[in-house]
Amino acid sequence: MKKIRHQFLLFLLLNLAPISPARALVCPDRKAAPECPTSGSTILDERYPTQAYVISNQAFHKSKESTSVTQQFISKIIKAHNYESVPQVIVPVATKDEFNKIVSSVKDQLRASGIAKDQIEKVANQITWVNLPNYTWQQDWFESFFDPKTGAPVIRQIGSYDRVSRGASAKLTSTSKECDMKEGSLITENFGSPKSPQDIIDHSLSFGGGEMGGNIEGAPGGFCMVGDNAGKEFTKQFCGKEENIIQLQTSWLLVGHVDEIFKIIPTNFNDGRPKECEFSLMSASPRKALEIMSHPQRGQIPFVDLDVNNGEKDLNEVKLSRSNQNWGPNRAICFYIHNAVLKNPARVKSLPSSSRSVLIKLFFGNSAYADSSQFTINQNRSHSDLLNNCVNNLDSVSNFEMKEVMEADPNFSEYNEAIQISIDRDRALIREKILSRLPQCKSYYDELEVPNIFYGGLSYTDSKTKSLELIKPGAGNSFLPNPTNSVLMNKTVTFPDTGNNAFNLYLKDEMEKRKLKHDFIPTWEYAHIGNGNIHCASHSISYCRPKK
Repeated sequence: MKKIRHQFLLFLLLNLAPISPARALVCPDRKAAPECPTSGSTILDERYPTQAYVISNQAFHKSKESTSVTQQFISKIIKAHNYESVPQVIVPVATKDEFNKIVSSVKDQLRASGIAKDQIEKVANQITWVNLPNYTWQQDWFESFFDPKTGAPVIRQIGSYDRVSRGASAKLTSTSKECDMKEGSLITENFGSPKSPQDIIDHSLSFGGGEMGGNIEGAPGGFCMVGDNAGKEFTKQFCGKEENIIQLQTSWLLVGHVDEIFKIIPTNFNDGRPKECEFSLMSASPRKALEIMSHPQRGQIPFVDLDVNNGEKDLNEVKLSRSNQNWGPNRAICFYIHNAVLKNPARVKSLPSSSRSVLIKLFFGNSAYADSSQFTINQNRSHSDLLNNCVNNLDSVSNFEMKEVMEADPNFSEYNEAIQISIDRDRALIREKILSRLPQCKSYYDELEVPNIFYGGLSYTDSKTKSLELIKPGAGNSFLPNPTNSVLMNKTVTFPDTGNNAFNLYLKDEMEKRKLKHDFIPTWEYAHIGNGNIHCASHSISYCRPKK
């Protein structure tokens, strides 16, 4: 009888006791967010809080280190939010097993950091799987906007972007319905029949390279920044009226996106400035890069430090793994110097002895194949061998030495000068537009130039204005990982590791001035050799508080 009674009680416990539901996502409180813009533009700049991050688990070039970037990215989000109130993190991967491995790695790192078990489970619950094919460039196939009535995120897929199937945005938003994330209408590439010759021009500008999320950035004052390779009809679908559009020169780049050149970041100067003026315009700057490379102390640091991954990996392996490729920024550095300088005997002869010594160090090492006085090349030594030597010896050349060699090529100097002129014009345009709506920010307006050197494109001198101009469309790329293509995580700006410690130290100093935290992620194989970086491989989905 006792046995029957126990079995009956067990039956009740198993079948009648309430089943604990799966723990729900923790959704943000939009009442505490900054007020939504009222200009008619539906894009938010990065001063607004993030409801969800999307991060790719598809490295552009797979290696053990590059595929760990996803786990590092998620861990840095959690740390930046002090292990509390962590936003949702959406990981689009093809299988649940792959997703579970990522979550397991994140948990291991949290345990190693001494985080309590209950807190780890709470944080891990914010990491969400979405069943989509693995793809690197999560910034490009959609853009996140806001609903003016609720301030909640609205995800709109870009119609002309054919590398991700239609319906992907519905899957993405289904992971966060409880937090009011919604799917919006497709940003279409078809605008009907043109009514005038100008319509034809506008439509022809809206081509594949310009119709991507990485080419859409918000700016204070309710503006949206877009590239000159995106037509008006495309941008009006999210910018609203034409006066909200700040069109910038981006088509001289190979990828040609705004997020490769400009970024808005928040600041915390704490000097009494109005809250709406707490921002900085970050812009790519060859001028700043060359200035840092000339610094008396930091100029002595190697141009490329092969041990940039906190001792985890010698980037020499990365370089050698790409040594037989004709693309990839590391080999491109050597390829460019070889073609622009080494193959030109007259130019080499005109170099100071210090520059000739640098070239010998790069291409010959201690080899007897180089004649240091005439710098002739023994024809028995193949150009391929010379390039491979350069790849091997790149870390032995300082910033100052590399600058000297680069400036021996007038094409390099003119090209980067033309880029700086173009960026300076656009900086002035952005400043003028923002201050037209926020005049109270004039005395507080802050700009931050970040070091970046470019290669691959062409410039020319305009016969009328005598000004250096860039050929567009162009094929410009960053030599080193691009600091502008960074991700804001709460009050931490997470940069791709540039591979140049002088540049990294400068970024650290500038973040500290603005009372921001900073962090770095090594992205050479993960994104950089694919002509993008961590901002391109991720997406920050923001929200705001609707105006009453």
